[in-house]
Amino acid sequence: MRVTLASPVVAAEIHRILGHLDLWQLLAGKRLLLTGSTGFFGQWLLATLARLNHDGAAIEVMAVSRSPEVFLHKYPEYADARWISWLKSDVQDVMEIPPGRTFDMVLHAATDTLAGGQADPLRIYDTVLNGARNALDAAVRTGARRVLFTGTGAQYGALDYGVPVPETGKGACDSLLVGSAYAEAKRAQETLAAIYGERYGLEIVSTRCFAFSGPGLSLNEHFAIGNFVRDALWHDELVLKSSGTAVRSYLHGADLAGWLLTLLARGDAANAYNVGSDKALTIAELAHRVVARIAPGKCVRILGQDHAAQARSYYVPDIQKARGLGLDDWTSLDHSIDSMAQWVREAGGQHK
Repeated sequence: MRVTLASPVVAAEIHRILGHLDLWQLLAGKRLLLTGSTGFFGQWLLATLARLNHDGAAIEVMAVSRSPEVFLHKYPEYADARWISWLKSDVQDVMEIPPGRTFDMVLHAATDTLAGGQADPLRIYDTVLNGARNALDAAVRTGARRVLFTGTGAQYGALDYGVPVPETGKGACDSLLVGSAYAEAKRAQETLAAIYGERYGLEIVSTRCFAFSGPGLSLNEHFAIGNFVRDALWHDELVLKSSGTAVRSYLHGADLAGWLLTLLARGDAANAYNVGSDKALTIAELAHRVVARIAPGKCVRILGQDHAAQARSYYVPDIQKARGLGLDDWTSLDHSIDSMAQWVREAGGQHK
């Protein structure tokens, strides 16, 4: 079971978050082109849109996927949904949208953030920028006026320790490092979007996304909270290979979807918004928090010693700008951890 309304845990999370928002009023009757529809972001977005349509919002969605047949085999609940149609396409290719099809909005969330997807820096750089160009061209061709892009907090580069970064932060990733390929491409994506906004009158909203938690997050990739939940459920102990002193914060998946859809509809054009939580904690504190929620008494062993820069790694956003639109990190970290464990158990442990 994945992140859909077929999951009682997911359905309850979306119902709870929609109580904080006016998305029905903002999106009712809109036509949306969505890329990145099968990843963590996309699954939460589709599930949220499904709930809105269940409540009569009549939102039409065209979802872009390289392999919609594979996705629909895993998620048959979308196969007969009349509100969603599928476009089989790689974001690096021109989107062959049927003649006459128009949209009000484009939400471009397609980028592989898994470690394997970013193993080739040139490929990820091309994927980000070509995908952005194709999404913008699709918006122009289909008459869409509002476009939202998902970026990354890594665009800011190394952050000052203990200081959540605002959107006005002047820091940037090091453009001379190959390891900056993903973040630098996301920065360039914003400039490309600004050019299209000026030339074609598009209302562009950019987001800089930080770290996330909740059902649907991989338990076996490079996401610390996912690894900790896995180990708390099935391993004898939690082992940190680092010192655990790096600082992070986590926004729940249901909150994330609510934020992105709100920013798509109401965010100020030609602006960027941080998307994340400002409630910081160290990775070691996170490990102990996961154990306390899922497996009280289980041992947490910290083995590693980081280099100075790694030990002082700080990745936390200032979200006052988003709060100005009525958004907040409504889901506590404890609740998010609980929901991840409940979701895995609900699926019979198949994510092990």
